Amino acid sequence: MGDAIVVAVRGRLDRAQYPRVKGYLLKCAAEAPTALVVELCAVQCADPIALSVFVTVAHQLAHWPGVVLRLVCGADSGAVAADSHLRRFLDVHATTDEALAAVSAPIRRVAGVELPNDHSALRIGRVFVRETLAGWGLDEFLHEGVLLASELVQNTIQHTLSAPAVRLEHRRGVLSVAVYDEDPAHPEPRSVEQARSRALHGLGLVANLAAAWGTSATPSGGKVVWATLRTSTTAAD
Repeated sequence: MGDAIVVAVRGRLDRAQYPRVKGYLLKCAAEAPTALVVELCAVQCADPIALSVFVTVAHQLAHWPGVVLRLVCGADSGAVAADSHLRRFLDVHATTDEALAAVSAPIRRVAGVELPNDHSALRIGRVFVRETLAGWGLDEFLHEGVLLASELVQNTIQHTLSAPAVRLEHRRGVLSVAVYDEDPAHPEPRSVEQARSRALHGLGLVANLAAAWGTSATPSGGKVVWATLRTSTTAAD
């Protein structure tokens, strides 16, 4: 985790490829790189609607894990025209080197811990979150951070046989609490939203407490469930 990830898209990019491209990019972003650079130089034909997948992904990554999406489209490539609407929403570069050079690594703090798949994980996880956030000077977010981590760890223990791994990150005024596991089954968004108004625990509580929350597949075949808290009213930390 930490370095920029470069993804090359080749061949024809049409609407049928939209879900596949979106899913793959979100998997890459689950590794929490400093940036996600997508090369489009070898795209032969691109449907303008299919290209909107990059705007969709960039919007989601802005919530979590705060990863910047950059496109690379050479002068001889017709994937992104000079007047394309993508240029209003995304950074488009002529070369991969240029895109990587434009990546400014934000000041960030990252910490993680692997937990057992039993109820001792809750105690260990709470101690880890308290000590980490206190060490980062985020004392006013201790209560919310511990609650989010506890509910996400509990969800893993209750619904999977996988050992949860907690990852905390603070950058650009956003604290993210993420729990990784190796079970591919994702929470059902509809059931979570139905429980929001009355939930005092579980993912309903997470949905009510967090600034944003969600779930993504990971390259290993598992998933990550994440939630964020805003620690600053500014974009930069």
